[in-house]
Amino acid sequence: MVVRIATAAVLIAVVLAVLILGSVWVYAAVAVILGAALIEYWNLTRAMAAPAPLWLLFPLSYALLLRDRLPSGADVAFLLAAATVIGLGTLVFVRDWRASLTRWALAVGGSLYLAFTLSFYLSLYFLHRPDPNHLGFGYVIAVFGAIWVGDTAAMVAGLRFGRHPFFSRISPKKTVEGAVAELLASTVFFAIVGLFLNIGFPHNVILGLLIGIFAEVGDLVESQIKRTAGVKDASQLIPGHGGVLDRIDSLLLVGVVVYYYVTFLHLA
Repeated sequence: MVVRIATAAVLIAVVLAVLILGSVWVYAAVAVILGAALIEYWNLTRAMAAPAPLWLLFPLSYALLLRDRLPSGADVAFLLAAATVIGLGTLVFVRDWRASLTRWALAVGGSLYLAFTLSFYLSLYFLHRPDPNHLGFGYVIAVFGAIWVGDTAAMVAGLRFGRHPFFSRISPKKTVEGAVAELLASTVFFAIVGLFLNIGFPHNVILGLLIGIFAEVGDLVESQIKRTAGVKDASQLIPGHGGVLDRIDSLLLVGVVVYYYVTFLHLA
């Protein structure tokens, strides 16, 4: 636990520093995080006996991550069309063709799961240009904070009060008590912090609840992938926390939900 807390403190400090430093550092940090997560994901697909083709997984992932910076014609539809035509066309010629469709699906699905979802944090961060009030910074920190507070509440409540299993077939250690604590903590945290971002009632409460829900779903999604691969952690890269995927799993789906909520309702 001491190692876990110390590592978490260092990670939080690094994230804050990168977000404060701004544009270039943010892009560089997200690119590094994505690269580490892709390597872990690729190793998981190897454990499933259907390794995602690296020549498709990495280029598609970074193109999706930087979709807002690509030429006007290279939108998401174009990227997915190219991945479909080139990916499936090329995999016809591989020796072990029986696994071709699965490998292609794991490459495209992994790119969407990791890179496309992460790109929404860039969209949130750069939502206002120029941004003299640093609202983009505030949105990202508020979302991260709600997720981290929720994760901590889930861990503490699960250890102290956890009695009833929650999706035990996917994640044996999760409990209903921990899940409820996570929802409450995320909701209360964002309900308070959202006010400083001009997100008033009831949207601050609804967003906090959505963050808690989709953080839990994201955690379960990654647990499902790991169970399919037959491993406990994505890697041992981060002391006390496992791999990069084990740290960002709760974040991945949340960014998409928050971005579309605040933009569709013109809250940002």
